[in-house]
Amino acid sequence: MALRVLGGKWRGSIMYQLKDGPLRFNHLKIRVQDAVVDYDDADNILSNKLLSLHLSELCDFGLISKTSYDSHAEYGLTPKGQSSIPILLDLFDRGATHF
Repeated sequence: MALRVLGGKWRGSIMYQLKDGPLRFNHLKIRVQDAVVDYDDADNILSNKLLSLHLSELCDFGLISKTSYDSHAEYGLTPKGQSSIPILLDLFDRGATHF
């Protein structure tokens, strides 16, 4: 179940980018793309639609929350999401070390 929730190309990076505090949609998108995307491969660009889908799913899993303001919305980790960060960091470290 954990890999289904946290796995994939984008979800781990989305959560990692939120570890230091809430971000607006566009700021989050830029940070996630800069961390993951090879800009020479146009098929790997994170679209607004795909980011929205992942954010919605992560909200449904209770890992992130969305706070709406008059002019924008911010996404941040819930306590459940914050508790998942050490697991993500371990996965990132193992991936860098072994693959």
